Amino acid sequence: MAIRPEWSECHSDLQLEVPVIELAPRHKIGLPVASPIFLAAGSVGFGEAIHPGIDTARLGGIVVGPITRHSIRGSDSPRLAETSGGFVLQTGLQNRGVTAVIKNFARFWSRLGCPIIAQIVDDDPQEAASTARRLAQVDGLMGLELRLALHAEPGELRPLLRAIRRSADLPLWVKLPSSGVTDLAQAAAAAGADALVIASPLLGAGVTASGTVVRGDLFGPAAFAPMLAGLSAVTELALGIPLIACGGIHTLQQARQILAAGASAVQLDSIVWVEPGVVEKLAGEW
Repeated sequence: MAIRPEWSECHSDLQLEVPVIELAPRHKIGLPVASPIFLAAGSVGFGEAIHPGIDTARLGGIVVGPITRHSIRGSDSPRLAETSGGFVLQTGLQNRGVTAVIKNFARFWSRLGCPIIAQIVDDDPQEAASTARRLAQVDGLMGLELRLALHAEPGELRPLLRAIRRSADLPLWVKLPSSGVTDLAQAAAAAGADALVIASPLLGAGVTASGTVVRGDLFGPAAFAPMLAGLSAVTELALGIPLIACGGIHTLQQARQILAAGASAVQLDSIVWVEPGVVEKLAGEW
Protein backbone atom coordinates (compact mmCIF):
# COMPACT_ATOMS: atom_id res chain seq x y z
CA MET A 1 0.00 0.00 0.00
CA ALA A 2 1.33 3.43 -0.86
CA ILE A 3 2.41 5.77 1.90
CA ARG A 4 -0.01 8.68 2.03
CA PRO A 5 1.60 12.00 2.98
CA GLU A 6 -0.07 14.09 5.63
CA TRP A 7 -1.89 17.25 4.54
CA SER A 8 0.71 19.35 6.36
CA GLU A 9 3.48 17.86 4.22
CA CYS A 10 1.82 19.14 1.07
CA HIS A 11 1.02 22.55 2.53
CA SER A 12 3.71 23.17 5.12
CA ASP A 13 3.94 26.85 4.17
CA LEU A 14 0.29 27.55 4.96
CA GLN A 15 -1.09 28.73 8.28
CA LEU A 16 -3.24 26.42 10.37
CA GLU A 17 -6.27 28.70 10.11
CA VAL A 18 -6.60 27.98 6.38
CA PRO A 19 -9.88 26.06 5.93
CA VAL A 20 -9.51 22.45 4.84
CA ILE A 21 -11.65 21.24 1.95
CA GLU A 22 -12.52 17.56 2.22
CA LEU A 23 -12.91 15.94 -1.22
CA ALA A 24 -13.55 12.38 -0.09
CA PRO A 25 -15.62 12.64 3.11
CA ARG A 26 -16.99 9.10 2.85
CA HIS A 27 -13.54 7.53 2.53
CA LYS A 28 -11.83 6.30 5.69
CA ILE A 29 -8.69 8.38 5.12
CA GLY A 30 -10.32 11.20 3.15
CA LEU A 31 -8.68 13.66 0.80
CA PRO A 32 -8.24 17.03 2.57
CA VAL A 33 -6.83 19.96 0.60
CA ALA A 34 -6.19 23.62 1.37
CA SER A 35 -7.27 25.12 -1.97
CA PRO A 36 -10.16 24.44 -4.37
CA ILE A 37 -7.92 25.01 -7.41
CA PHE A 38 -6.72 21.88 -9.24
CA LEU A 39 -5.04 21.26 -12.57
CA ALA A 40 -7.05 18.81 -14.68
CA ALA A 41 -5.73 15.61 -16.23
CA GLY A 42 -3.91 16.31 -19.47
CA SER A 43 -3.13 19.92 -18.63
CA VAL A 44 0.42 19.19 -17.43
CA GLY A 45 0.95 15.67 -18.81
CA PHE A 46 2.14 13.39 -16.03
CA GLY A 47 3.45 16.29 -13.97
CA GLU A 48 6.50 16.92 -16.12
CA ALA A 49 5.01 19.71 -18.25
CA ILE A 50 4.23 22.34 -15.61
CA HIS A 51 4.85 25.95 -16.61
CA PRO A 52 7.66 27.39 -14.44
CA GLY A 53 5.44 30.33 -13.48
CA ILE A 54 2.97 28.12 -11.62
CA ASP A 55 3.66 27.58 -7.93
CA THR A 56 2.23 24.08 -7.48
CA ALA A 57 2.46 24.31 -3.68
CA ARG A 58 -0.42 26.82 -3.79
CA LEU A 59 -2.73 24.43 -5.62
CA GLY A 60 -5.26 22.07 -4.15
CA GLY A 61 -3.70 19.36 -6.28
CA ILE A 62 -2.86 18.07 -9.73
CA VAL A 63 -4.54 15.28 -11.70
CA VAL A 64 -2.01 13.39 -13.81
CA GLY A 65 -2.94 11.20 -16.74
CA PRO A 66 -4.72 9.74 -18.59
CA ILE A 67 -3.36 6.32 -17.64
CA THR A 68 -4.32 2.89 -18.95
CA ARG A 69 -3.00 -0.60 -18.25
CA HIS A 70 -1.45 -0.87 -21.73
CA SER A 71 0.08 1.88 -23.84
CA ILE A 72 -2.09 3.73 -26.35
CA ARG A 73 -0.49 5.23 -29.43
CA GLY A 74 -3.07 7.97 -29.74
CA SER A 75 -4.55 9.79 -32.70
CA ASP A 76 -2.83 10.64 -35.95
CA SER A 77 -2.02 14.23 -36.85
CA PRO A 78 -3.46 16.78 -37.09
CA ARG A 79 -4.78 16.72 -33.55
CA LEU A 80 -5.48 20.40 -32.92
CA ALA A 81 -7.76 22.93 -34.59
CA GLU A 82 -9.14 26.28 -33.50
CA THR A 83 -12.86 26.82 -33.28
CA SER A 84 -15.23 29.53 -32.11
CA GLY A 85 -14.64 30.10 -28.41
CA GLY A 86 -11.74 27.72 -28.05
CA PHE A 87 -10.09 24.79 -29.76
CA VAL A 88 -10.56 21.11 -30.45
CA LEU A 89 -7.93 18.57 -29.39
CA GLN A 90 -7.92 14.88 -30.18
CA THR A 91 -5.15 12.90 -28.46
CA GLY A 92 -6.83 9.52 -28.49
CA LEU A 93 -5.93 9.18 -24.77
CA GLN A 94 -2.29 8.70 -25.72
CA ASN A 95 -0.17 7.37 -22.87
CA ARG A 96 2.64 4.89 -22.29
CA GLY A 97 0.71 2.55 -20.03
CA VAL A 98 0.78 2.37 -16.24
CA THR A 99 4.12 0.58 -15.91
CA ALA A 100 5.99 3.13 -18.01
CA VAL A 101 4.18 6.07 -16.40
CA ILE A 102 5.23 4.96 -12.93
CA LYS A 103 8.79 4.25 -14.04
CA ASN A 104 9.29 7.58 -15.79
CA PHE A 105 7.20 10.06 -13.84
CA ALA A 106 6.12 8.88 -10.38
CA ARG A 107 9.39 9.95 -8.78
CA PHE A 108 8.57 13.57 -9.62
CA TRP A 109 5.13 13.63 -8.00
CA SER A 110 6.30 13.99 -4.41
CA ARG A 111 8.35 17.06 -5.41
CA LEU A 112 5.36 19.07 -6.62
CA GLY A 113 4.30 20.10 -3.12
CA CYS A 114 0.59 19.32 -3.50
CA PRO A 115 -1.71 16.28 -3.63
CA ILE A 116 -1.45 14.16 -6.77
CA ILE A 117 -4.44 12.30 -8.20
CA ALA A 118 -3.96 9.75 -11.00
CA GLN A 119 -6.59 9.49 -13.74
CA ILE A 120 -7.53 6.01 -14.96
CA VAL A 121 -9.36 5.68 -18.29
CA ASP A 122 -9.66 1.88 -18.63
CA ASP A 123 -13.31 0.96 -19.12
CA ASP A 124 -12.92 -2.80 -18.56
CA PRO A 125 -13.16 -3.73 -14.86
CA GLN A 126 -10.18 -6.10 -14.93
CA GLU A 127 -8.00 -3.63 -16.82
CA ALA A 128 -9.01 -0.77 -14.52
CA ALA A 129 -8.34 -2.92 -11.46
CA SER A 130 -4.86 -3.78 -12.70
CA THR A 131 -4.04 -0.12 -13.39
CA ALA A 132 -5.37 0.93 -9.99
CA ARG A 133 -3.39 -1.79 -8.23
CA ARG A 134 -0.12 -0.57 -9.74
CA LEU A 135 -0.86 3.07 -8.96
CA ALA A 136 -1.77 2.28 -5.36
CA GLN A 137 1.82 1.14 -4.82
CA VAL A 138 3.19 4.61 -5.58
CA ASP A 139 4.26 6.39 -2.42
CA GLY A 140 2.54 9.72 -1.97
CA LEU A 141 -0.33 9.25 -4.43
CA MET A 142 -3.41 10.72 -2.77
CA GLY A 143 -6.26 9.39 -4.89
CA LEU A 144 -7.62 8.14 -8.19
CA GLU A 145 -9.91 9.69 -10.79
CA LEU A 146 -11.82 7.37 -13.10
CA ARG A 147 -12.74 9.06 -16.38
CA LEU A 148 -15.79 7.35 -17.81
CA ALA A 149 -16.06 6.65 -21.50
CA LEU A 150 -18.22 8.99 -23.57
CA HIS A 151 -20.98 6.42 -23.98
CA ALA A 152 -20.80 4.89 -20.49
CA GLU A 153 -24.03 3.37 -19.19
CA PRO A 154 -25.17 3.68 -15.55
CA GLY A 155 -25.35 -0.10 -15.20
CA GLU A 156 -21.64 -0.42 -16.01
CA LEU A 157 -20.48 1.69 -13.09
CA ARG A 158 -20.98 -0.62 -10.13
CA PRO A 159 -18.74 -3.48 -11.37
CA LEU A 160 -16.16 -0.98 -12.61
CA LEU A 161 -15.94 0.91 -9.31
CA ARG A 162 -16.06 -2.32 -7.30
CA ALA A 163 -13.09 -3.70 -9.22
CA ILE A 164 -11.04 -0.55 -8.57
CA ARG A 165 -12.01 -0.49 -4.89
CA ARG A 166 -10.83 -4.05 -4.42
CA SER A 167 -7.46 -3.21 -5.94
CA ALA A 168 -6.72 0.21 -4.45
CA ASP A 169 -7.74 1.58 -1.09
CA LEU A 170 -7.50 5.20 -2.20
CA PRO A 171 -10.15 7.92 -2.53
CA LEU A 172 -11.89 7.54 -5.89
CA TRP A 173 -13.38 10.37 -7.94
CA VAL A 174 -15.47 9.68 -11.03
CA LYS A 175 -15.26 12.08 -13.97
CA LEU A 176 -18.55 12.03 -15.84
CA PRO A 177 -19.14 12.63 -19.55
CA SER A 178 -21.31 15.61 -20.40
CA SER A 179 -24.10 13.49 -21.91
CA GLY A 180 -26.40 11.68 -19.50
CA VAL A 181 -24.72 13.41 -16.59
CA THR A 182 -27.54 13.15 -14.04
CA ASP A 183 -28.19 9.43 -14.54
CA LEU A 184 -24.47 8.68 -14.39
CA ALA A 185 -24.01 10.91 -11.34
CA GLN A 186 -26.66 9.01 -9.43
CA ALA A 187 -25.22 5.66 -10.47
CA ALA A 188 -21.67 6.68 -9.54
CA ALA A 189 -22.74 7.98 -6.13
CA ALA A 190 -24.69 4.79 -5.44
CA ALA A 191 -21.68 2.71 -6.52
CA GLY A 192 -19.47 4.39 -3.94
CA ALA A 193 -17.71 7.28 -5.70
CA ASP A 194 -16.09 9.65 -3.20
CA ALA A 195 -16.61 12.71 -5.43
CA LEU A 196 -17.85 13.52 -8.93
CA VAL A 197 -16.01 15.58 -11.52
CA ILE A 198 -18.26 17.43 -13.97
CA ALA A 199 -17.44 16.98 -16.71
CA SER A 200 -15.28 15.49 -19.45
CA PRO A 201 -15.07 17.76 -22.51
CA LEU A 202 -17.87 17.87 -25.05
CA LEU A 203 -17.13 16.65 -28.54
CA GLY A 204 -16.42 19.40 -31.06
CA ALA A 205 -14.90 20.01 -34.46
CA GLY A 206 -12.56 22.56 -35.94
CA VAL A 207 -10.75 23.15 -39.22
CA THR A 208 -6.98 23.50 -39.52
CA ALA A 209 -5.27 26.08 -41.73
CA SER A 210 -4.88 23.39 -44.39
CA GLY A 211 -8.61 22.65 -44.36
CA THR A 212 -8.53 19.38 -42.44
CA VAL A 213 -11.43 18.80 -40.04
CA VAL A 214 -10.38 17.72 -36.55
CA ARG A 215 -12.95 16.12 -34.27
CA GLY A 216 -12.20 15.82 -30.59
CA ASP A 217 -12.54 17.31 -27.14
CA LEU A 218 -13.72 20.91 -26.99
CA PHE A 219 -11.66 23.23 -24.77
CA GLY A 220 -11.82 26.94 -24.03
CA PRO A 221 -14.44 29.45 -22.87
CA ALA A 222 -17.10 27.78 -25.05
CA ALA A 223 -17.04 24.79 -22.69
CA PHE A 224 -18.03 26.81 -19.62
CA ALA A 225 -21.80 27.16 -20.12
CA PRO A 226 -22.47 23.45 -20.84
CA MET A 227 -20.34 22.49 -17.84
CA LEU A 228 -22.26 24.87 -15.59
CA ALA A 229 -25.56 23.43 -16.82
CA GLY A 230 -24.39 19.92 -15.93
CA LEU A 231 -23.10 21.02 -12.55
CA SER A 232 -26.39 22.73 -11.73
CA ALA A 233 -28.37 19.64 -12.67
CA VAL A 234 -26.23 17.36 -10.51
CA THR A 235 -26.25 19.82 -7.60
CA GLU A 236 -30.05 19.63 -7.56
CA LEU A 237 -29.80 15.87 -6.98
CA ALA A 238 -28.25 16.47 -3.52
CA LEU A 239 -26.18 13.29 -3.69
CA GLY A 240 -24.22 14.05 -0.53
CA ILE A 241 -20.71 13.87 -2.04
CA PRO A 242 -18.41 16.66 -3.26
CA LEU A 243 -18.72 17.96 -6.81
CA ILE A 244 -15.67 19.16 -8.72
CA ALA A 245 -16.20 21.35 -11.79
CA CYS A 246 -14.06 21.11 -14.92
CA GLY A 247 -14.53 22.84 -18.25
CA GLY A 248 -13.90 26.30 -19.67
CA ILE A 249 -12.97 28.00 -16.40
CA HIS A 250 -10.74 30.92 -17.43
CA THR A 251 -11.38 33.70 -14.91
CA LEU A 252 -11.56 34.32 -11.18
CA GLN A 253 -15.19 35.34 -11.57
CA GLN A 254 -16.04 32.02 -13.21
CA ALA A 255 -14.28 30.07 -10.46
CA ARG A 256 -16.24 31.97 -7.83
CA GLN A 257 -19.50 31.36 -9.72
CA ILE A 258 -18.80 27.64 -9.87
CA LEU A 259 -18.02 27.39 -6.17
CA ALA A 260 -21.16 29.38 -5.36
CA ALA A 261 -23.16 27.03 -7.61
CA GLY A 262 -22.33 24.03 -5.48
CA ALA A 263 -18.87 22.81 -6.45
CA SER A 264 -16.32 22.10 -3.74
CA ALA A 265 -13.38 22.55 -6.13
CA VAL A 266 -12.54 23.34 -9.74
CA GLN A 267 -10.16 21.77 -12.24
CA LEU A 268 -8.44 24.05 -14.75
CA ASP A 269 -7.63 22.72 -18.20
CA SER A 270 -7.16 24.94 -21.28
CA ILE A 271 -6.25 28.08 -19.31
CA VAL A 272 -3.15 26.20 -18.10
CA TRP A 273 -1.89 26.11 -21.70
CA VAL A 274 -2.99 29.48 -23.03
CA GLU A 275 -2.45 31.77 -20.02
CA PRO A 276 -0.64 30.10 -17.09
CA GLY A 277 -0.40 33.43 -15.27
CA VAL A 278 -4.14 33.22 -14.64
CA VAL A 279 -3.61 29.88 -12.89
CA GLU A 280 -1.19 31.51 -10.48
CA LYS A 281 -3.67 34.34 -9.85
CA LEU A 282 -6.49 31.90 -9.14
CA ALA A 283 -4.34 29.80 -6.83
CA GLY A 284 -3.40 32.92 -4.88
CA GLU A 285 -7.03 33.71 -4.07
CA TRP A 286 -7.38 30.80 -1.64
